[in-house]
This record gives sequence, C-alpha cells and structure tokens, in this order.
Amino acid sequence: MSDSFDYAKAFPNPPVVRDALLAELNVKPWLTQTHESFYLINATIVDAAGGKLMDGEYAIRVEKGEIVSVDAQKGARLDNGVKQIDVKGKFICPGLIDAHVHVCAVPGVATMGDMVRLNPQVVTLRSTYILKGMLQRGFTTVRDTGGATKFIANAISEGLIEGPRLFQCGKALSQTGGHGDLLPGQSGGDGTGCCGGNHAAYGRTADGVPACLKAVREELKQGADFIKIMLGGGVSSETDAIDTIQYSPDEVRAITSSAWQMGKKMCTAHAYTAEAINHAIDNGVKGIEHGNLLDKPTAERMAKEGVYLTPTLSCYGIMLRKPFEDFLSPDCRDKSVEVMQDGLTALKIANEAGVTICYGSDLLISMQALQTEEFTVRASVIDSPTLLKQATINPAKMLKQEGRLGLIAKGAIADILVLEKNPLEDITVLDRPELYLKAVFKEGKLYKGDL
Repeated sequence: MSDSFDYAKAFPNPPVVRDALLAELNVKPWLTQTHESFYLINATIVDAAGGKLMDGEYAIRVEKGEIVSVDAQKGARLDNGVKQIDVKGKFICPGLIDAHVHVCAVPGVATMGDMVRLNPQVVTLRSTYILKGMLQRGFTTVRDTGGATKFIANAISEGLIEGPRLFQCGKALSQTGGHGDLLPGQSGGDGTGCCGGNHAAYGRTADGVPACLKAVREELKQGADFIKIMLGGGVSSETDAIDTIQYSPDEVRAITSSAWQMGKKMCTAHAYTAEAINHAIDNGVKGIEHGNLLDKPTAERMAKEGVYLTPTLSCYGIMLRKPFEDFLSPDCRDKSVEVMQDGLTALKIANEAGVTICYGSDLLISMQALQTEEFTVRASVIDSPTLLKQATINPAKMLKQEGRLGLIAKGAIADILVLEKNPLEDITVLDRPELYLKAVFKEGKLYKGDL
C-alpha cells in the first residue's frame, strides 16, 4: 500500500457545486441574507421633516434594502412580479434614531459597581439582547456614546447580530478624576470604565496634550465614528461634582483638531452646565450630551454655531424609582435629582433658541427596556412633530446621513415602521410599541410583525 494518498485519483469528480458554495461562504458563512423586493401599497406616509402627513396614499417600492420609488398610489404602475404588502389605514414612519445609548451597559446586575466589573465576554454576549430589544422598539439606528466597538457595529451590519445600525465612539476620553475615571474597586479590569461597563472600558484617561493626541488617534484607528470628551462632572461618577470643568483648553483643542485632521470626525462633549458647554464650544466641540443646566445665551450660541444637543431626560427619574433605586450610590442619586429638575427647562430653552436637538435615552442595564419613555417625558414641553424630528431628521444630520436615514423617500435606506396611530398627533404612541408598532423593517428586512 502506498504511503501517499492521491486525492485527485481517488475522487476524480469532486462535488463542484458544493465546493463552489463553500468557497463563497467559508470566510463569513453568515453572509447569506437576501434582500426581498416588495411594495408597500396604500401607504399613508409620515413626513418627519415637514411635520405632516403626505397628501394621499402611496406605493413605496423597496429593492436591495433601499427605497427606490415613492409614487402616488392612484395611477401607479406596479410590477406584478413583485410582492405587494397592503398597509391601508396604517401610518408609515421612518425608523427611529437614538443618539445616546450604551449597548454594553448590560442587564444581569443590580448596581453600578456590579455592572462595571462584568467580564468582557459576558458583556458582549448580553449586548445582543440589548440590541435586539432596541430594534423591536423601532430604533433602526443608534449612536453609542461609550463602550461599544467597531467590531459590534460590523457584526450587526453583516447580520451576525440582530440589532439597529450602530455608530460608536469607542472609549470616551476623560482626564484623571473626571467623569470617565472611576475609583479603584468600582472600575472594570483595566481601572477605567463607567456607564458602559467593562467592554473594552467605557472611558479612558488621558492627561496632557501628547496623551490626548495619542488617545484620539488610537480610538480613530480602532474605527470610532466620532470622539466623545468628558468636559464636566456627571451623575454616575463618584469623584466629580456636576459643576466641575474638566480638561484644559489646550487639551480639548488638541482632541478636536486631531479628530478633524484624521477624517473630519466630530467631537461631542459630556457637559451639563453653561460653563462646561461654552468651554466645549470655545475649543471646537460640535455636540453636547445632556446640557441640563444650560442657559438662554448658551443655547443661542449653540444654535448660531451649529452645535448639536442630545438631552437624556428620562434616565434620571428611571434610576430613582423601583426597581432601580439601588443602582446608584446615595451621592450619585442626589446628583440625579439635581439635574433632573432643570432638564425640561433646558430642553424648552434650547428648542425655543433653535438648537438642533436629538433624541437620547442614556439608559443602563435592564432600564433599557424603557428606551421609549423619553418621548413621553419630552412631550410635556415639545410638540409631537418637533419631537419626531428629534428622533429622525436631526440625528441623521448629526451622523452625516441626510437623505439616507430618518425619512421615507427615494434613495433612503428602507428603515420603515408601520404604526397603528399617527405619531404627529400624539408622539407618545412611540412609547407604547407593544400596542401601536405593528412592523419594523431595517434595510428592507422585516424584523417585527407579520404583514
């Protein structure tokens, strides 16, 4: 018997078709999704930009995950070979965008301290639960402001994980003793982390211009879509009062200029007070997270200079009520009360000043199931059409996705919600997805509903 085995001689006619299929899929075998072409017919379209319903009914054609035509139903010439879904009597709304989330702040723990000590592999696995829930609530795009990575974003875009489209900043930048720098014993495995848990850490410390430059470059190298800087005190960190000002002007300017040089990336800042917000704007920051304590002159400046604001108002009350009242330490709970009381006033001031405002939830652990409550909280001071724009058109603009996200129009990505009621009349229907959200399409694929 020969010592060598001649495969070609033993199998002269290999299964070519099978081998060709395996060759195509062997690198990423999960890339098997197909985009079905279909029409939504008799559609009543919610125009988020205009704050009104489009006149009449429409036929919306979707191909390869994109809206390729929006034609008046009357007289429309439909391809009979393409599936038709009748949505008469329903309201067709763009997919929602939550511009302040932490998908790696996962359930399974009851306190902040326990959350940030979770094993990174546990965090990654549990984040899939968070992501799926967001999509089921109608959020087809989210912006993670600390904790997520490009690897998670890629897994979603490839279909390996079911969830909304993900934009992320990697790790937020904090000075030593700042909002992103926790005390020993509170932190994750590398001594940093806050809000986003121990998944590659939520934050990283960088002190001095050289360290700040290196931190920005490393985050962008890892695939960050934008940079987040901690420029003031926060609720969930023990060591900094809300009114502290963090980072020097030179450090902030180094961060913003480096981000711009490496791909014109936007920088956003965690900041509550007017002083912290002006510190940010003075040094090139174009987005503000929270902003609960801003004043009218600051809001007017933000509007004039095109600085985005992403308030996160519902999280403060949620963290103080059952069953989450033990999540924060007593000192942090006091800070939550402090900023909660002024948040709605700040939102009203910013809206009246013409600031471009985006929707943000900023919820952690199992609180994330209440992601839509932000609609109800804001509705006490903001009208429904304006609030819908904050969850669609405005964040799409901030993410540089104008014309692609946040609208139902030719050339837009087919992120589509089918609703029982008109959100322009009552935005709080979006806070009751179990009752009124009948279907969710993301890139033309049905993730919720049976149409």
